[in-house]
Amino acid sequence: MATANLSAALRAPAAHPMAKAGYGKRHAPDQSPPRADDFAGLEPREAAIAAYVDRLPEGAAIGYKVLAEELPDYGQQACRSALDLLTRSGHLRRVKVQVALPDGQMRWVTRTYFSRTARDADWWAAHVRFVRGMDAPGQPSAPAAGKTPEEPEPGARAPRSEAYAVLAGLGRREPRLQLSEGDCVELEHLVGEWLARGVGREQITQALTSGLPASVHSAGPLLRKRLETKMPPSPAPQLEKDHPGEQIVGIVMMCLFCDEDETTTTLDHGVCRDCHAEIARDEAMGLTGDVPDTFRARPRAEVDVAARMAELRSATVRPVLPAPRPRR
Repeated sequence: MATANLSAALRAPAAHPMAKAGYGKRHAPDQSPPRADDFAGLEPREAAIAAYVDRLPEGAAIGYKVLAEELPDYGQQACRSALDLLTRSGHLRRVKVQVALPDGQMRWVTRTYFSRTARDADWWAAHVRFVRGMDAPGQPSAPAAGKTPEEPEPGARAPRSEAYAVLAGLGRREPRLQLSEGDCVELEHLVGEWLARGVGREQITQALTSGLPASVHSAGPLLRKRLETKMPPSPAPQLEKDHPGEQIVGIVMMCLFCDEDETTTTLDHGVCRDCHAEIARDEAMGLTGDVPDTFRARPRAEVDVAARMAELRSATVRPVLPAPRPRR
């Protein structure tokens, strides 16, 4: 990895500018804890910028122009191209949210969600639906405080859960997904989590039965992988509120780079066709590389990490010469 690409990840973003109230970065829900190899699958530039954005607080400004100001290794075209690739890799989405304030006023704000864990397009679409409140969980109410569910009579079989029923019914919809009772019990908690996150039975069935390979040798492991990798986000409305009492009344997915949204244009992994075409032209013209030294607004933060560390180590073992004797 080139040392120029490391500097963005090495610098601490303590002084990074914040967006105005209601805008800026938002943390996507249900992310894995930070790890050293979170962005190992990305190219060096995208990995460095992703690591930098990951450590920014909620509300930070993360548009490509701001990033180019804060990361002198990259120009605006390079930062825009990097954000485009991060979006297509499932780490970013931008949304426009309409909120109703307690005083009756309405306003639109834009928020850019960042996920350390890469998500597919279906996950992001589900997240927007959850924020909008369209997929409200319809689960039975929990037992009242101090009470426990009634125990089944001796010898009577406990009633099966809704999650178990979903799994047991898959074989009727798709013969390749016939499950044993043991398989259903083993996968029951995963389907239960989908239900708890507001996904209906028919939606779960569709997600598990669509796009199957021509031959399914073992339905249990296949369904476990699908249930885990396609797990929808949990509703997190508390992350959306910037003012006490505000309510979200509308939300749409936006292009990451312009004001077009999904109601006015076609978005491909969070980017409209026009913006993607413009980025592709910049890349074809060679405008998305690192900024040459002669065009930097300020010098690189780290010119050569390895050389600098070697210099510091050598300084610690440099022999100390005796002081010269005073002349008589």
